[in-house]
Amino acid sequence: MPKKGQRFATYTPEFKLKAVNMYLEEGLGYNSVTKELNLISSSYIRRWVKNYQELGIQGLEERRGKALTSSNQKPLSYE
Repeated sequence: MPKKGQRFATYTPEFKLKAVNMYLEEGLGYNSVTKELNLISSSYIRRWVKNYQELGIQGLEERRGKALTSSNQKPLSYE
């Protein structure tokens, strides 16, 4: 659980793309990429790969603290 005032690491889209390419194109596993890039957890790579496959390069952009715009909002369902 995060501690009060804890700062989280941020990574550039270029760094994330490098990690994704290492996994997808070079065939390295999540753990190998994690060790190669000195990351704390392989969950970063898993998330970046998933986002990249779903949204392309935009999936690697920083989204924390950004409000949804009308162009990327999901429609509400009233079921």
